[in-house]
Amino acid sequence: EFVALAGPNGCGKTTLIKIICDLLKIQKGEIQFNGKNHRDLAVKKNIVYLPSEDYLPEFLTGKEYIQLFSNLYCQRVNDERLTKLSQYYSMEGEMEKLIEDYSHGMKKKTQIISALMVQPKLLIVDETLNGIDVEAMEVTKLLFQEFVKIGGTILLCTHDLLLVEKISERVILLYQGNIHIDEKINILEKKYSKGLIDIFKDIIHYEELKNEIKSC
Repeated sequence: EFVALAGPNGCGKTTLIKIICDLLKIQKGEIQFNGKNHRDLAVKKNIVYLPSEDYLPEFLTGKEYIQLFSNLYCQRVNDERLTKLSQYYSMEGEMEKLIEDYSHGMKKKTQIISALMVQPKLLIVDETLNGIDVEAMEVTKLLFQEFVKIGGTILLCTHDLLLVEKISERVILLYQGNIHIDEKINILEKKYSKGLIDIFKDIIHYEELKNEIKSC
């Protein structure tokens, strides 16, 4: 399944994701992954978290980083797959270069490639797509769709509601720490007869806000 966790900045998206990944301590309740607690090492081995930051070890080459990332998940690097993914992201001539020489977009591509090399059961993407070029974005959409087809699950954390409508199957819309929508995209359109942006405008009482701003 391809699930989008959407909402404005500060609504709790990243906090929730960090709790799922056991990077923040849960205060109450429980999170399970196929019947196992999210703190279980066996669960963590099946989750890849791509943060919004692009802090990568700059003393490594792109290929060395991907090898290190794969080793952390006890996997060998499939050189043929790495070559293919590098070509898709126009990175085939960059993998032997140090990450310190990479642009922001190249670091983001390297993060995505490393995750797709591991092919976890759950891939959590926290605004990682911000900063990549149009070509890389279209490539990522296709690769994510194929990832889901072979049984993977993606949790995409974003405030880009247009992107959510284009690539996700289900959306969980957060606002001020609360879940306002949890629905399949195709059902959402039939149920509300409007797009996700217009639905969000209703949640924030956009018309009232607009009139208030106009009267200032």
